[in-house]
Amino acid sequence: MKIKLSKTWIVIIIIVLLIVGYYISKSVFKSPTEGLATEKVQKGEVSQEISETGSVKATEEINLGFKSVGKVARIDVVVGDSVKRGDILAELDPGQASAQLQSYKSALDNAQSQYDKLINGLTVADLKIYQDAVSTAQQNLNHSYDGALNTLNSAYSGIYGSYVLATSIKDTYFPTTDTEGIAVSNVKSDISASMQDAKVYLDLAAKSPSNADLDSAVSRMIAALKSVFDDVRTMREQCNQDIYYYQVTDADKTLLDTQKTTVNTALTNVTTLQQSIASYKLALQKAQDDLSSKSASPRPEDIDAERAQVQQAQANVNLYQSQLNDIYLASPIDGVITKINIKKGQVAPVSQTAISLLSSEPFQIKVDIYEQDIVNVKVGDDVKIDLVPFPKETFNGKVLSIDPAETIVDNVVYYEVTVEFPDQPDGIKSGMTADITIEANKKENVVRVSKNAIAQIDGAETVQVFRNGKIENAIITTGLEGNDYYEVTSGLNEGDIIIMGKQ
Repeated sequence: MKIKLSKTWIVIIIIVLLIVGYYISKSVFKSPTEGLATEKVQKGEVSQEISETGSVKATEEINLGFKSVGKVARIDVVVGDSVKRGDILAELDPGQASAQLQSYKSALDNAQSQYDKLINGLTVADLKIYQDAVSTAQQNLNHSYDGALNTLNSAYSGIYGSYVLATSIKDTYFPTTDTEGIAVSNVKSDISASMQDAKVYLDLAAKSPSNADLDSAVSRMIAALKSVFDDVRTMREQCNQDIYYYQVTDADKTLLDTQKTTVNTALTNVTTLQQSIASYKLALQKAQDDLSSKSASPRPEDIDAERAQVQQAQANVNLYQSQLNDIYLASPIDGVITKINIKKGQVAPVSQTAISLLSSEPFQIKVDIYEQDIVNVKVGDDVKIDLVPFPKETFNGKVLSIDPAETIVDNVVYYEVTVEFPDQPDGIKSGMTADITIEANKKENVVRVSKNAIAQIDGAETVQVFRNGKIENAIITTGLEGNDYYEVTSGLNEGDIIIMGKQ
């Protein structure tokens, strides 16, 4: 029986099928990131700020000292001089710091050059250097093999001469079967066996184009020479036993001594040949490996290693540039010189007061910074200042000094920081409350990631990244920790999609 459906029912069925199909396809083909909050990795600013509340205080005398030990080269002020912010007050001898800086700059140039070569590949001239090294190593090895047969033939002659002499000595003086005669007879037989063994491998090497056969001949010749040397020495010892001491002539004894020297010299020559061949083989292999390595596309781990060398060299340059900058004692504020405690030519100790001055501004801000934050604060850091009695204005200042002595408040360690600010408003008074924000560190245009996207997995900093249609864990290396972001130095690229959590 046929069932006839109306157009209305057909439309309804089609709609139902479409709806069911939509949800099935959505379930089957849904994106792995569906229902998850994501963020695109971008470059931007990473800033590290420290906020605290302090108070306005009357200006105190500021004591300045050098940050490094050195001989005072010059003093540019006297007591009573008015100075401006940034004026150089005194200077240490720059000789040693300058020399060290130049050395590390050269190291940086070299590291950068090696990194550039790795990234850009070898130039034609550089490639030829490595090719020439392979050719030279091959020529040296070939030269060793070319002279090998002459050395082996000469060594064989020494063995043959030992056999001839041993035969003569035996036949002349040891025809009997006493203990000495048996020993000499054994020596002759042993020399004969060594000579035949060496001859087999020597003949094979002479006829074969293979260097492997030469290597075998060299090894067998060394073994034969060692055995023959021991045999000649044994025969010489028998010549001094009992009646043979008088029967064997001094001339024949001398011949045996000379033969020992001949065999030993041959042994030294063949051993040196073997060592030379081995050395040239290693040199050739290294030259070939270097050429192959330098010609191939750089591996990621090689790039990372060379980049690390550049970064380390740059860090050394920065360190010694900082030390070179530290030879200058500059005024951090506008003020008047009140004391000078150094003299030209004397060695100025670190951090002891060299020059004192009084600010031309009547007020400063004193604020206690928590011990965990103080390590990020440096003299000269920019400061934003909000004074409670002046709610509509924000003033700019700088960190003037950090007290090295701690202050204990409710069993918590703080360090007093002095902030100076030049544009002081009319009506400011000592004791007013100041909310300050210290810009301890800042980097601009760096790859960054939100702090809450990072998790610690097996001791490694890890983020979840959506790559190639799936979510995977990526181990990253972070640099500066900001208030909201981490700088990412490796492991992420600009444009990567990271998972922040559930929506």
